[in-house]
Amino acid sequence: MHQMELWQQFLEQEVLPLRNSKIQELNAYYIRHRQEIVQGIVSLFDAFCEQVRLQQELGDLQACSTIHVSLMRTRLNQGDPVYMIHASDLHREGEVSARGIIYDASWIYRYMEQWFEECENSRKRYMNRIDQAALHAWQAGQLYPFHIYMVHAVRLAMDDIRKLDSFQNVDKYIEFEVRVGEYQDHEVTESVYRMSGKQRSSITCRGWLESKLPSEYIYEHIKGVDLSQGEYEELDFNYARFEEVKLSRSHMAETSLLGTRFMGCKCDHVNFAKTLLYDADFRECDLRAARFDGALGGRNTFAETYSLFYGMNGVQFQGANLSHASFRYAKIAGDFIGAHLDNVDFTGADLAGSRMLKQDRFRVQLTAEQRTAIEWVGTD
Repeated sequence: MHQMELWQQFLEQEVLPLRNSKIQELNAYYIRHRQEIVQGIVSLFDAFCEQVRLQQELGDLQACSTIHVSLMRTRLNQGDPVYMIHASDLHREGEVSARGIIYDASWIYRYMEQWFEECENSRKRYMNRIDQAALHAWQAGQLYPFHIYMVHAVRLAMDDIRKLDSFQNVDKYIEFEVRVGEYQDHEVTESVYRMSGKQRSSITCRGWLESKLPSEYIYEHIKGVDLSQGEYEELDFNYARFEEVKLSRSHMAETSLLGTRFMGCKCDHVNFAKTLLYDADFRECDLRAARFDGALGGRNTFAETYSLFYGMNGVQFQGANLSHASFRYAKIAGDFIGAHLDNVDFTGADLAGSRMLKQDRFRVQLTAEQRTAIEWVGTD
């Protein structure tokens, strides 16, 4: 067999299935221990923000533009998987930080080390026809499916971090964000929280969105504007945050809303048909007569090619007003605890992984199969 064919066979039959197995184990661990992990990150951020505020009082740091959570790859290669939490202002974005707090991420990278070991055992079974140095070099570029769990954890923790007095007391630049990535590598970094004090007017924001610029709206913070009756179909709003935004009667069909948050938003009569809704958050929103027909938002969907899970939190509708909303033929793992569900249309919907209150059991029209797929919570 040609060397390139042998290498491809080794990847497809050994390396990638082993990686998928380890990611599945890591994912199960993360889901079981999610709250414990988040609490640890929140506590560390609390101490770190106190440190940042002291630096600012001493004049060592100006208004904070970015808090970085950075993987220290050199230490990872030495068997010490840690991230450093450090802050920068506009004048120090490119500088190497001398101050920070270290976070132990061994709960993530022990699975990566196990994968390395199992791959090495498989390589030996190939009678050393697979070059060890080539394998290690290839694996060094495969961190993302493991690293993404730090991104997930910090993004989830930001819900509590943003409420901390220490975080609120940090003097922030008008454009501020928290990013998770690799140390001193500005290409391998992802925004998990963004605050924009420089908000557009309703008219300007509507024009910006209706221009439908590719990749322009990911991670954005859009606050306090009236975007009602807008045409926003097929846009990518992944991980954006809409805060106190009026979207009534807008068209958002076939948009991508992975991890998108709607906070205190008015979304009545919005057309969300055929949207991607994995981990979208509509808690406490007005969703009367909204249409989610054909939307896709399952739970723990695994993409084997990339070793990535989608929908770890499900779609969050807790406390939302969903009266007369429609989920016809949607695939949705929704948390409907405390939501208003009068006259909701679930015709043909796959509700596997959804949660509802037991008291709502006969308030919604469901098939026997749908009722069985739902986790019923609380007392009747």
